[in-house]
Amino acid sequence: MPPLASRSRLLVTGGCGFLGRHLVEVLRTRFEVIPFDVQNASGDPAFHEGSVTDAAQIDAALEGVQGLVIGHIAPRRPGVYDRPELPFAINVDGTALLLDAAVRRGIRRVVLISSTAVVQRAVVAGTFLTAELPASPDSIYGLTKALQEETARFYHTAHGLEIAMLRPAYISLGDTLEDKYGVRRPSVNWQFIDPRDIGGAALAAFAMDDLGGEAFHLVAGPGAENRADLARTITRLGWTPKYRFSEFPAD
Repeated sequence: MPPLASRSRLLVTGGCGFLGRHLVEVLRTRFEVIPFDVQNASGDPAFHEGSVTDAAQIDAALEGVQGLVIGHIAPRRPGVYDRPELPFAINVDGTALLLDAAVRRGIRRVVLISSTAVVQRAVVAGTFLTAELPASPDSIYGLTKALQEETARFYHTAHGLEIAMLRPAYISLGDTLEDKYGVRRPSVNWQFIDPRDIGGAALAAFAMDDLGGEAFHLVAGPGAENRADLARTITRLGWTPKYRFSEFPAD
């Protein structure tokens, strides 16, 4: 399928959170973007209120939409990921509802914000990360991200959805090192990635003319090329991270 046309309408789930706000900002350089979230924490005038657990609200939000970014996650509050109920309802079931609605609405191009937590045991073991590695989560959070990806692959194979599964690791601003919690780490490692670079990768995925159902690792800290197949991400997406964190002390 051809790339998504400029000024097409996109829906970004979790669009008012830390990552979501940056995704929306970058994607608006080319598209009309609607943030979809449970509350308008960012004050965005284009905000569409709704929950990814409500099929009717999802269907209404996708009316007139040509592209979809799945960027929501269950809140990382203490205790939320101790049990599967809420993480599965939001991360897994919500993703399935979105992809099912996308098929019915005729939406072909999807970006799923996944995580290196899908292969966390490989990360811990120091294994070089490729898109072909089997899932090896070590937490309920990682399990939900792996199931998101498996759901995406099903909808790609069964219904022809074109899906880029982007796997960032530690999301932190490349100029201040501030993360979603307002924490600023004193040093960096290979897993760091700026949310604006994730937005740039999403933008690149919508511009591809031969996207299948594919995973891409997004890491940009010192030595990232030696720990993950960043070269494939750069070459396949036609994307280069702007923030490499080289001016900060390494762990």
